[in-house]
Amino acid sequence: MTPEQQRISLSSPVLLALTLTFAAIAADQLASPNLRTTSPLWATFCLVALIWRRGAVVPRPQSSPQGQGVSGWRVALFVLMHLTLVFVARAWAPNSQPGTHITTLNPWLLTALKFTVLLPSAALLPPASWRALVAKYRHEFAASIVILFTYLPRRIMDALWPWYGQLLGRFVFLLSWPFVHPLGYVKASFPTLTGPALDVTIAMACSGFDGIRLFDYLFGFVVLCDWNRLNKGRTLMAYFVGGAAMLLGNALRIVFMVVFGNHGMENLIARFHVSAGWMFFSAAFLVYLAIVYRWILLRPAQD
Repeated sequence: MTPEQQRISLSSPVLLALTLTFAAIAADQLASPNLRTTSPLWATFCLVALIWRRGAVVPRPQSSPQGQGVSGWRVALFVLMHLTLVFVARAWAPNSQPGTHITTLNPWLLTALKFTVLLPSAALLPPASWRALVAKYRHEFAASIVILFTYLPRRIMDALWPWYGQLLGRFVFLLSWPFVHPLGYVKASFPTLTGPALDVTIAMACSGFDGIRLFDYLFGFVVLCDWNRLNKGRTLMAYFVGGAAMLLGNALRIVFMVVFGNHGMENLIARFHVSAGWMFFSAAFLVYLAIVYRWILLRPAQD
């Protein structure tokens, strides 16, 4: 590989556009608490990182799309749009009077507003340039979109919990019942499984969402390191299957707590169940990675 091929293929207008996007999103969140969410920041950061990783082996393009430069008036429009978003977010009234229709809508509208911080970036480059960039870096843009919508914002987790908590509780009860007698189930916001020696309450900390977040971090690190060696379709499939595997593993973890906790290990379970969760999810990730790693790599003929 020649030194020219080893250069990062991230052209300066693209770098400037993405850098301005990241900086503006961070500034928006500092200026207005209503805009604070990590998903757009992670998506932008990962887009830059993946394009940079691809640029390590892809030859630098000899020409750029016409009109790709970031002009002064485009930057000014970009800044104006962000200022408008900040003004709207700060003027928002999340504490409306109880009983009004806006009280129900505000949380979800505010969530949508947090994602609009990405929209002003369209003003930085002409539409033709964005189309050319998306076509060239389609896998990188697709990965950033996946990150944007699968980072599990807290509000979505809270909204899913009344349904998912009952599903998780019933599933754990069915798997634990053959091994623990008598075993009861108390339906509540946080379901409780009652046993002869230990009662286990499934709180939000036991939901498995933290395990998915850890999976996101670890799987994302692997993807970043091996981006140019990965089969992108299989990697996407492995990501979603891995998230489901973390939820299943979390359910089995709670089953073990219920079973062993009611067979003479209640003190050990009560003392270490929180810290042991991170060790369990880390071990589960390593096992899962060992299973799928060779499968998600490109075959020699595909390089």
